[in-house]
Amino acid sequence: MKVLLVLCAALAGCWRSACSNRYCPDLMIDSCHCTSERSKEFNRQSMRVKVVCDDADLMETMQPSSLPNTTVSLILSNNKISALKNNSFLGLRALERLDLRSNLISRIAPGAFHGLTALKRLDLSSNRIGCFSADMFLDLGRLSKLNLSGNIFSTLPEGLFTHVPSLRALSMGTDYLFCDCQLRWLLSWVRIQSVRVGNESVCVYPSRLHGLELRSLQEHQLTCDGPLELPVLQLIPTQRQLVFRGDRLPLQCTASYLDPSVKLSWSHEQHPVYALEERGLYVEDSIIHDCCLVTSELILSNIDVGVSGNWQCHVTSSRGNSSIGMEIVVLETTALYCSAERVSSNKGDFRWPKTLAGFMAFLPCAVTSVSSTPQEKRAWRRCDRTGRWAEHDYNQCSYASQFTRSLHELTQIPVNVSNALALAQQLSSLTSRAAMFGDMMDVIFVTHLVERLTRLVDHVRELGDQVFVIASNMMQVEEHVLWMAQNEARACTRIVQCVERIADLVLNTNTTVISKVSANIALEALMVRPAALMGLLCTVVQRPPLLPPVADAGHGEGVSITGSQHDTLLDFRCHTVNVSGSPMGQLSQNTVAIASIHFPLAAPQSVENSTCKLQLIVFRNGKLFPCTGNSSNLADDGKRRSVSTPVAFTKLDGCSPGSPVQPVTVALRHFSLGVDPTAAYWDFDLLNGHGGWRAEGCQITGSAHNTTTIHCAHHNNLAVLMDLKKVLSFPPYPGEFLHPVVYACTAVMLLCLFASIITYIVHHSTIRISRKGWHMLLNFCFHTALTFAVFAGGINRIKYPIICQAVGIVLHYSSLSTMLWLGVTARNIYRQVTKKPQQAQDGDHTPPHPARSPMLRFYLISGGVPFIICGITAAINIENYGSGEQTPVCWMAWEPSLGAFYGPVAFIVLVTCIYFLCTFIQLRKHPERKYELKAMSEEQQRLADVHQGEPGTDGGQCHGGCPGLINPSMLANEHSFKAQLRTAAFTLFLFVTTWTFGALAVTQGHFLDMIFSCLYGAFSVTLGLFVLIHHCAKRDDVWHCWCACCPGRRPNNKACHAHSRPKVNVNGDTHSHCHSDALCPGKSILSHSHCACQNHVTCLTPVSPCCAALHTQQLLEDETTPRVLLHADPEGYRPAVHLHRCLKPVRTKARRHRERELAFRIPSGADGASAHSSRTNSPHSHICHLAHEAHHVCHHEALALCHHHVCCAKDELLNPPDTGETFLCGCGKTAEDDLHHTHIELHARRQSLPNQNGILKGSALYPSDSTGNIRTGPWRNETTV
Repeated sequence: MKVLLVLCAALAGCWRSACSNRYCPDLMIDSCHCTSERSKEFNRQSMRVKVVCDDADLMETMQPSSLPNTTVSLILSNNKISALKNNSFLGLRALERLDLRSNLISRIAPGAFHGLTALKRLDLSSNRIGCFSADMFLDLGRLSKLNLSGNIFSTLPEGLFTHVPSLRALSMGTDYLFCDCQLRWLLSWVRIQSVRVGNESVCVYPSRLHGLELRSLQEHQLTCDGPLELPVLQLIPTQRQLVFRGDRLPLQCTASYLDPSVKLSWSHEQHPVYALEERGLYVEDSIIHDCCLVTSELILSNIDVGVSGNWQCHVTSSRGNSSIGMEIVVLETTALYCSAERVSSNKGDFRWPKTLAGFMAFLPCAVTSVSSTPQEKRAWRRCDRTGRWAEHDYNQCSYASQFTRSLHELTQIPVNVSNALALAQQLSSLTSRAAMFGDMMDVIFVTHLVERLTRLVDHVRELGDQVFVIASNMMQVEEHVLWMAQNEARACTRIVQCVERIADLVLNTNTTVISKVSANIALEALMVRPAALMGLLCTVVQRPPLLPPVADAGHGEGVSITGSQHDTLLDFRCHTVNVSGSPMGQLSQNTVAIASIHFPLAAPQSVENSTCKLQLIVFRNGKLFPCTGNSSNLADDGKRRSVSTPVAFTKLDGCSPGSPVQPVTVALRHFSLGVDPTAAYWDFDLLNGHGGWRAEGCQITGSAHNTTTIHCAHHNNLAVLMDLKKVLSFPPYPGEFLHPVVYACTAVMLLCLFASIITYIVHHSTIRISRKGWHMLLNFCFHTALTFAVFAGGINRIKYPIICQAVGIVLHYSSLSTMLWLGVTARNIYRQVTKKPQQAQDGDHTPPHPARSPMLRFYLISGGVPFIICGITAAINIENYGSGEQTPVCWMAWEPSLGAFYGPVAFIVLVTCIYFLCTFIQLRKHPERKYELKAMSEEQQRLADVHQGEPGTDGGQCHGGCPGLINPSMLANEHSFKAQLRTAAFTLFLFVTTWTFGALAVTQGHFLDMIFSCLYGAFSVTLGLFVLIHHCAKRDDVWHCWCACCPGRRPNNKACHAHSRPKVNVNGDTHSHCHSDALCPGKSILSHSHCACQNHVTCLTPVSPCCAALHTQQLLEDETTPRVLLHADPEGYRPAVHLHRCLKPVRTKARRHRERELAFRIPSGADGASAHSSRTNSPHSHICHLAHEAHHVCHHEALALCHHHVCCAKDELLNPPDTGETFLCGCGKTAEDDLHHTHIELHARRQSLPNQNGILKGSALYPSDSTGNIRTGPWRNETTV
């Protein structure tokens, strides 16, 4: 049966839930919720829907269309609705209850409740409604309960409730209700309609009716005969004003707006005041605020003596008149006065006005939330007769800091046994955030409380734990605040003395051991018998705190390290040892130990049964021991030395009289590096009780690494003082400035990068580099320069939060973008290496012109992806950027940087390295792929198709790196694929290494930051020089551009000569620099190569031997220039020869009017396409011909032979001395065992005449490209120049 009942209840619940979901659709506002239930009225099948939007931060009422039309209750309380518009609830015909309390409603438009014909209850309480009208309550014929309490109206107009005939309950309690003749109609209406008025509806004004309930009054009591009393009548400024001639003074008068008859006016010495601009009087129009206040403003501009006197603001109304005034005194400029001054103190900011000498100035105290007294508190300051500020008093004002106010309130509470523990726990909670104390009064107030609590430790033992924790928390306060508190009230000394008294008050026969642990102080106290112990060795170690905190012998309930500067607790570990025990050995063996104390307790004169109190205390640092007086004769040498170790306190008390004082040995670990160490103890009696360090009786006995051992004859607070200012280190990381090497080396790198950028932009059309490579190189240089420029200039701008965040964002973006541009470069190299060659087209079809690859996708990847990552990181929390405790530089917080920077960078590096590896594998598999070629034009494609169709040609297999038919003008990039791969990989390594060393240089400690700064400088300079040398200095085309830009080094200048020895570039390509005015005759064919520097548009690529061919224009301009005809055997190959001109002397022989043609027979065995026969990566090393057995073809024996051992290192010009003729001599690229003879034949032939540019015009054999180079003709067996 029970199971059946439970099942029925569950089904009923499901049914109700389904009905609720059916009649309560999801609302657009998450904070709102809807419930529904079936009507309980007889024979009624409708659903009653209730919508609650309480505390949903609504700025205006919800749209009626978004609510169910069956809503009977709508709760819109505790929101931010400021106005009710017309038809705000139109369509909610079933609404019976509307709750709008606790909003900001100040205006209700007529017809705001139109359509609410079924409304019965309306709550408008606790808003800012100042006036009502009858039109506000249209269509509320069934309204029975209305609540208007808590608004700011002072009266209700007659006929207000005309449209609510069913009203039976009215609440209208307000702090400004004016019960006079204007409310007589309300009493009559209430009695006639039998309306119940709430008890809270009481009169406030006039004073004779103050506090009386409205419903208890009689009509004859509501009169308007008495004097006018206004809820608000205020004039600003309120007091007499001392002004100087020429000053400006605004006056503002505010009064309650009881009815439209209220008017404001001004008068001066009983004379009405109107606006007179010529006299500098401006009267602003009155402004009505929320139908409850009216304001008028009078501005006195350019004050003169006539302004002096009484000024009054008058209020006139149908109920009476009232006024308020103030006095103005105009002073001559020669009068003595105290100038205006702003004073900032722990009581707030005060702006003292100019005050006449001999007068006092008053200012109201800053209003705080804790102010509960109705009277106004003021601060005053007196200006003496000499015109200087003198005495002042801020005692009536509260402290500006919340911490100071709370501590001050605690000091006002009497401390006794009953409330001491609760007060101590409250104080311990406040001091757990002592790092935020910024006023010395905070420390002084804590000191007062600690002293009062310490006096009760012997009555309440738990107070000792609380006092100990409070003292530990106070070591979080900044040193300068503790110094001021010590100088003002010896606060630090008093706190230390309270800690030292704890053991004396607690140790007794019942408690023989005390051990207390905290974040900054450790205490160990015990009752000992010196005769029974040979020695005692106690070590203070750092251990992690217990989580969650538990109360033990040294903690108590108040133990907390919240806000502590350290994440560890200090704890004592003691054991007995012999006299030879070594405290320094304990520190060297235990890395977490900070201090070790050795007590040789046994003494020859010790009494057998004597008992002593041994107390040991270790303070983590010397913050509670500041020197405030003149200590030039003390151990700190006039504050030159500072405490660099923990402070160890030892005390042996209660022993038998006559027992000798045993010396103590203490080993202390340094927390700061310094020079000139001195052992000292703290003397509380020095400097008038402020205390100071003394060195008498203490000496240093040993020092190793960061540990110092001292031996003292005193039992007191012991420490090691050092000069911390002379240490060779930089300020706290990263400091105001970085290491100078960072700035110098970054500047060198930026010069190199910008030199490369400017070179490639200015000479873009001359430098041989692909379009993609140009964009990638410039973007990499720009983003690298941006990264390291911002790093050097802004990484340590932690004092300016906004600038620091901007630096972090820029570094994040530029670093990611640089890495992505390197990755895109690696991908581009891989695509070029693996790109398939263009396929041969049919003869009837014209090959399409190759489309330019869009660069937009590269910019979207390399620039857009970092922008999205930075945007998301900043949108989640802008505080992710900038400096913090974990990142003391302008970078990113650690956790966000893992996903927003280090993760993406690791992925980019991985993908880039994969591209490098795949490219390397492809180059090993296809050694013939060496160079990146330009896209071929129609004519070039047609010629290539002809060659691919010839016998003996490996059609379709010639690649960019094919050593066969390579025209230098067809190269898209001067560097080979191997050189590009090596460059990209090395650049990636340099950038990542430089970035890493830069990060370490600003995050590591002393000395390490110097090392990493130097490493950063070395790698940054290497990166900049590598980019400049590889992409500029190692390229002859860039050298030509640089020479052309120099006024004294034009290309036709002899200074443009380069070294005549062929050089090897980074690709392993041999080349020679261009020479101008170099004469061919008389030069060794094996040691020199020549080429004209002018008109270098037609020069060979810089990586080729530029004198391997002759310039066609020069050959054709000179009538005696011989023609060169190259004949190749059918089995051989025909290289594509680039011809450059070589300047020659004027010939005087009889053959100057003849033209000659040189024909070269090239054997078929000269296989220049073999990858093993080439010694370089240059495409021009394959344009090589043998000139063997020259005596068969040359006219003179002086014609030198081209030996195959030196062939292909460079192409030479043969200059027979007898003939004066210059012709090309080269060697075929053959193996040693397959060298064939080559015949050189000279033919005299007439060819087509050159055109005006010196290029063969109309020649079908050598069609010229845009650069003026002569192309190979369609016949395979000969090449004619």
